[in-house]
Amino acid sequence: MIEGSASHQIGSSVDEDDENTWRSNVRAGKQLADTVRTTLGPKGLDKLLVTSDGKIVVTNDGASILDRINIEHPAAKLVAEVAEQQGSGPGDGTTSAVLLTGELLSEAESLLEQNVHPTKIIEGYHIAASYAKKQLPEQTIPIDTGDDEQLRNIARTVVTGKWDKSGTDFLAKRAVETVRRIERDDRIAFEKITRKTSPGGSFYDSEVIDGLVIDMEESPTDIVSPEAQLPTQYQDATVALIDEELSIDEPTGVGAVNPDSPEGYKDFQEREGRIYDGYVDAIESVGADVVFCQQSIDEPVRYGLAKSGIMAIERTRRDELNKLARSTGAQAVLVEDLTPATVGRASSIERRSVGETDITVVSGIDELDHVSLLFRGGTKHVAEETKRKLDDCFFVLKLAIEDEALLPGGGATEAELARKLRIKSTDYHGKEQLAIESFADALETIPRTLATSAGMTPIDALVELRRAHDSGKHAAGVNLEANTIDDMAEQSVLEPLYVKQRLIGSATEATNMVLRIDDALSVAGHNGDGDEHDHGHEHGPGGMVQSTEGYPWAVGHSMGHDHS
Repeated sequence: MIEGSASHQIGSSVDEDDENTWRSNVRAGKQLADTVRTTLGPKGLDKLLVTSDGKIVVTNDGASILDRINIEHPAAKLVAEVAEQQGSGPGDGTTSAVLLTGELLSEAESLLEQNVHPTKIIEGYHIAASYAKKQLPEQTIPIDTGDDEQLRNIARTVVTGKWDKSGTDFLAKRAVETVRRIERDDRIAFEKITRKTSPGGSFYDSEVIDGLVIDMEESPTDIVSPEAQLPTQYQDATVALIDEELSIDEPTGVGAVNPDSPEGYKDFQEREGRIYDGYVDAIESVGADVVFCQQSIDEPVRYGLAKSGIMAIERTRRDELNKLARSTGAQAVLVEDLTPATVGRASSIERRSVGETDITVVSGIDELDHVSLLFRGGTKHVAEETKRKLDDCFFVLKLAIEDEALLPGGGATEAELARKLRIKSTDYHGKEQLAIESFADALETIPRTLATSAGMTPIDALVELRRAHDSGKHAAGVNLEANTIDDMAEQSVLEPLYVKQRLIGSATEATNMVLRIDDALSVAGHNGDGDEHDHGHEHGPGGMVQSTEGYPWAVGHSMGHDHS
């Protein structure tokens, strides 16, 4: 748990209080970065997260770790927001962003001890970040996005580290295969991808399925037509989507209907029958083979549809109903609004079992196709971890295909930017020059950490890396397979340009925000419509960063004033 604060003490000198605040905030940010440092790279280690109720999560994803732990220190929450922003944007580089933020704060701490004012540090960091982002496009590597092997190499860069070579190759192939199936005019539509997990079976049983997979165990969705009377597969099927329940509404406040005579009971039954028959006739009249209902279906309707050879599926989740509409061209309407124009088509609808899970696969028609990736694994955790890794992979492949701008990985990009920044710093003669040089040193935390994770001597690796870049080898980086300094472009270790641009920008913004804080005040909370923030920041309820599960494990020690 990262906690503590630097609150204003009445009677203390302003300079002393400022120094305490800066020290506390800087060290909280550094501590948070150290929490995820060892997870960076393909040879990074995992964290074991344990909840109070015994739930276990093993992961090396920085954003996932930070999202699950309690963070109480205000400055640490600001740094944690970097991971949230990085994950919601490019989808990769979350750990690197937090590490860079922590290292920038560490360098700032050294500058503060040299009596460099925070405003000068902020100014120098801003100059360095702007210059670095302008230099990034010059370091891009040309690629052929039509070459599947190059895309698989990009995917391997993302998924490497959790599996052996064969597992990495398998995942890279599945990722590229999935993206290729939904690619249209060099654009990737993620809404056409569904990811499902199914425990049991081998990791290598994971498959890409043409169509929308509906997990009948995961959601309340249920096939309610008597299975014995219906086929398990429909070809060239007509699909109807009903956006209401197929039942008879009761008046509000009435729990049961009690006819006061046999004639009244008969009339009631006949009325019910007419309504149920009307539902079945409406669906049958549009030629539907399969009907998906967003709510429940009463038993007489189920059997009436089954008698007509129509498969009925009730309680379809809203998100899946929307996906069905996109993939089949059907419209989700009330049963009274069903017309031939509102139904859709599916090349096939199939019910089958995968391990312990029953699924329904709906394959659309031509350009409306949907693709699903079914993750398998010995346990649910393995399947979920595979799903998480491939989500990152999809984002990176999307960026690679749409932007066609890639940079060498393995810390090569950071090392080259550091070299250029040290040269650029000579253009300045004030204290901002020190901040620019410090920014360059902070960038090298990425290759240094990668080398450490691989068991290399970080100082030796960094010296050799600098020597390579000084000699003009701009793509030289840490080759974690051979534990050497190699050309990362030749090794096909590549990363999207946008990931690096976002990483540098978000890390610099978070660092400068922390450095601008010269005091932390405790204020009384209030409930009301007033504006609680002076600078227009939009935060979620209860704080800047929300912990979704609140894992009660301790991160380092309590943070308070440090006068040493």
